[in-house]
Amino acid sequence: MATENQVEEKLQELIERLAGDDGAQGSFAASLPDPRVVALEVTDLGSAYWTQLESGRMSELNPGMPDRWDIRVRAGSDDLVALVDGHRSLFSAVMAGQVKIDASITDLMRLRKLA
Repeated sequence: MATENQVEEKLQELIERLAGDDGAQGSFAASLPDPRVVALEVTDLGSAYWTQLESGRMSELNPGMPDRWDIRVRAGSDDLVALVDGHRSLFSAVMAGQVKIDASITDLMRLRKLA
């Protein structure tokens, strides 16, 4: 099981990677054109984080759950690390039940394009 510090480092790495990749920003911006609050629950650690996704960029990582969210992702720490490291695809992790995503049907359809 990954530690809380490892998870936070990986999430920060993801935020920085998206900030430096114009192609990824463009894909996110095109798929999710309106600002979205993204909440992430790390189920085996009992921790949660959130960020705002806007114009293909994620804002700083905040601890805890937001008052409201548009997209909620639930995953175990090892699954989350594997996703960020590229060892597992989001699509296969969702299909295997390792990652659960709660969002509007519109957002789910838009996210599907990115998987």
